[in-house]
Amino acid sequence: MKSSLLWMQDYVDVDMNQDMQAFADTLTIAGIPVEQVEYWGNEIKNVVTGKILKIEKHPDADHLVICQIDVGTEQLQIVTGAANVREGQIVPVAVHGAHLPGGVKIKRSKLRGVPSNGMLCSAHELGFDDSVLLPKEREGIWILPADTPVGVDAVDYLKLKDVVYEYELTANRADCFSMVGLSREFAVLSGKEARYPEITVKESDETIDGKVQISIDDEELCNRYTARLLTHIKIGPSPLWMQQRLRKSGVRPINNIVDATNYTMIELGIPLHAYDYDKVAGHHLIARRAKDGEAMKTLDEIDRTLNDNMLVIADEEKPCCIAGIMGGFDSEVTEHTQTVILECASFKGSNIRHTGRMLGLRSEASGRFERGLDADSCINSINRCAQLLQEMGACDVAKGIVDVYPEPQKTTYISFTADQVNAFLGTNIPEEQMMHILETLQFTLQKDGDTITATVPSYRGDCTEMPDIAEEVARIYGYENIPSTRPWSDITVGEPGLEYDVTEKISRILCSSGLNETVTFSFMHPDQLKKLLYKEGDPVYQAVPIINPITEDFPLMRTTLIPSLMDVLVRNQAVKNPSVGIYEIAPVYIPKELPVKELPEQKLCVSGLLYGQRTAGEWPVQASNYDFYDVKGLVEAVLSGLGIHADIEVSDYAPLHPGKAARYVKDGKVLCNFGEVHPKAIDNYDVTGPVYIFEMYMDAIMPFINLMPDYHKVVKFPASSRDLAFLAPVGTSNQAVLDIIREKGGEYLEAVHLFDLYQGKQVPRGYKSLAYNLVFRSEQGTLTDQDIQAPIDAILSDLKEKLNCELR
Repeated sequence: MKSSLLWMQDYVDVDMNQDMQAFADTLTIAGIPVEQVEYWGNEIKNVVTGKILKIEKHPDADHLVICQIDVGTEQLQIVTGAANVREGQIVPVAVHGAHLPGGVKIKRSKLRGVPSNGMLCSAHELGFDDSVLLPKEREGIWILPADTPVGVDAVDYLKLKDVVYEYELTANRADCFSMVGLSREFAVLSGKEARYPEITVKESDETIDGKVQISIDDEELCNRYTARLLTHIKIGPSPLWMQQRLRKSGVRPINNIVDATNYTMIELGIPLHAYDYDKVAGHHLIARRAKDGEAMKTLDEIDRTLNDNMLVIADEEKPCCIAGIMGGFDSEVTEHTQTVILECASFKGSNIRHTGRMLGLRSEASGRFERGLDADSCINSINRCAQLLQEMGACDVAKGIVDVYPEPQKTTYISFTADQVNAFLGTNIPEEQMMHILETLQFTLQKDGDTITATVPSYRGDCTEMPDIAEEVARIYGYENIPSTRPWSDITVGEPGLEYDVTEKISRILCSSGLNETVTFSFMHPDQLKKLLYKEGDPVYQAVPIINPITEDFPLMRTTLIPSLMDVLVRNQAVKNPSVGIYEIAPVYIPKELPVKELPEQKLCVSGLLYGQRTAGEWPVQASNYDFYDVKGLVEAVLSGLGIHADIEVSDYAPLHPGKAARYVKDGKVLCNFGEVHPKAIDNYDVTGPVYIFEMYMDAIMPFINLMPDYHKVVKFPASSRDLAFLAPVGTSNQAVLDIIREKGGEYLEAVHLFDLYQGKQVPRGYKSLAYNLVFRSEQGTLTDQDIQAPIDAILSDLKEKLNCELR
């Protein structure tokens, strides 16, 4: 936001002779950051107002004319190439010796042999940017109002000499996005008293009753809507003083109606909008959500498609305005407008911000709505605008206001003591000084003993508790006046915890296995879950919604890491990367309930993805691709590195290919899922497969971790091994066989490995051959055949009885 200090003089006495940069620094330290100080008109000298008496064609140039100019004290001849000059017009004249912005100096000269004693000035040449000028003002001479006195200093008359502050206000200080709001800060920091405009409206005998109807269909997005009826409209330019103030604020003047709404918005901080009464169907304005696919043409003459997350102001037939952002072309106030509905409303800031981003639209009004406005100030704002238009002679104001305010905002009361504030700040500020600061900031105070109760002004929605009161006192008292002290704390040496050590170990294992670590956004879209074949109702859909997402592609906090890794794969395949081996260690966010009432749980997960070539094809080695056993090996390496021995089972994890999916389980808890991504999911992502993934759940893994090495003394006696091959029914799992072998193998069984699986001509239909190597060893001596025969017999017996397995 920008503010002219000449304009600020209306509300508080500003010393224009002080060091303006120093005062800007004072504001910045007090929490009103001044980004830039602009000095207007200091370079301009010897520019006066002049009246064009006569215009003649130049004898030797088709595009030049000779003007006779009355500048009050004399008549000057000036040659110009401007095409918009006419006799009788009053214009700015830079006479001989004049200085203009940019170091331009004007002196007498001859143009094509004709003497010229100065220059007629455009608005641009006097320092105004084209963005705050109407198209007709950007080319040619600046034509001043007909009642402009002749021969006066243009700098004084046009208020060109000024200091303009440009602020970079934080989102919580919505109250300072106005001249009146800033004047409160100017007053308290300069020790002056603020003045506020007296708002009075002279209403005509005509009443608004029965002529304008207002409805709010969505009270969540619009909590107040007010309207006035302006009759006998006379469209024309606004007064020069208003135009100049708007230009210095970065707003382009349009006409008296639009300028008055913009002026009021800058002065009081509450945006308004004007509708052509005769273009509003049924003279009925409705604050409602747009319909999906509903279209409207905005004031910039662009057709925009809306959705049901956007708030519009509609009549009984069509949308007339994108609420808080931009009006509709079909209800625009034009030179033919005779009656106007003037609106002032309060909209939900987050919705305005969301709509603006969706449509790529932003305006001075939306910037204010986004930060949250004071609904209680709507009546003052609409009356101020009506007053300005009335004083311009632009309209009559019908009697009455339509005001729909279903649930008035609550008044906030904050109780505190001076001792509490001083203890919080580490200061010794007297109670009287605190109260004076707060009263200057328009807080109403009541004292009961040591307790002070502050009634928070309606426009200070950022103040809700005692620390906010302390902040107000501190910033006005001056942070530089607060003594620097070292905060006391029972400090302990920070040490990484077990979870940190575990994640570092996992990262080392995966990196040493050839994978690269990725860091992706903590957000997702529900469509990503559908692509991965998660069924409706799956817990992964219970995600925390983001009120203000960085993009519409990421409206939720993620509940699984797999979609993020698939997105990385998509980008890698797009650049023809033949091999992708990646992993990510990051939290997922699980809400305890929806809608969210408390912070969600953050559960750490480890996920990885393999695609393409395990080894490149370089002679004499042929290229080989990742397969199921690569991802299985990665998972086993991690679990083994963490000292975990778990059982493997078939997995039914939704994104995985049935028959090529497994999981490790311990004590009934699923530690991880892994396998090949389902072909349908591959098609949904439009990538090339096969793709292999794993997802490990740290909350399930942590209780079983043993990072201490499992040390065993090297046995000096040799091992004895036996190979056993069984015919087992096709449905028999390796894990079931291993369980029996380990259970019946006795005290000397050291290891068991499956080394062959065969199905062929020599094996009966419905069976498969499983061959295991069993290793026996004793610490007391060398084992004999008799020592190991008994456990082998027990194993064979149990396998036959329980699994119907026969020794081959």
